[in-house]
Amino acid sequence: MADAAAKGMKGMQVTKLSPDGRVLLKLGKPGEGAGQTGLDIFDSPTGVAVASNGDIYISEGHREAKPNNSRIMVFTKDGRFMKTFGTLGTGDGQLRSPHAIAFDSQDHFYVADRGNSRVVIFDKDGKFLAAWKQFGRPSGLAIDKNDMLYVADCQSSDAPGAANYNPGCRRGIRIGSVKDGKVMYFIPPPAVPDPKMQPPIGIVADGNGVIYAASDDQKDIKKYVKN
Repeated sequence: MADAAAKGMKGMQVTKLSPDGRVLLKLGKPGEGAGQTGLDIFDSPTGVAVASNGDIYISEGHREAKPNNSRIMVFTKDGRFMKTFGTLGTGDGQLRSPHAIAFDSQDHFYVADRGNSRVVIFDKDGKFLAAWKQFGRPSGLAIDKNDMLYVADCQSSDAPGAANYNPGCRRGIRIGSVKDGKVMYFIPPPAVPDPKMQPPIGIVADGNGVIYAASDDQKDIKKYVKN
């Protein structure tokens, strides 16, 4: 679990919990890290993913208004720091405010590179493999056991000059296979009570393809099932 905001001496940490809610591991320093680059702190951690060997990958850099670390940090399963990869930028292998992460069955590592309106793919060692623009401006992403990729785009805008400018791309959920990157399905955003509210920002899917999409603005979770 990643806590990207600091409040007093809390937040800016990643916590590992047991199924019954017991704290098993904490990474980072509580309340510290904003604008800092140390290897024992997090600059607004946004996502956590675990490789097949148990290594822990953490994305950091939620503050799009200011330069942030925009990197991936890797730890062993018992919390020992191993390495970091990715830097702030727009080039191959660079990131700008990564917002969610996931692994596929081949241990390829997917990053919702929201600030650059793309999904970036690395191998587990941090080698750049590809960047996909066809899934929109990703805030949330998930990969199921069948290697289907689910991406939530809650920000794309046609307004020139906007920080979230992504012309010709509608907000919503896009689904496709990681094998070829082709978008197979699109779910338009649900109606909102206030047009200022964003569509769902977080997403997960179970083994049957049932999708759960979470909205922080609307403070709810919407469930989608196959027809």
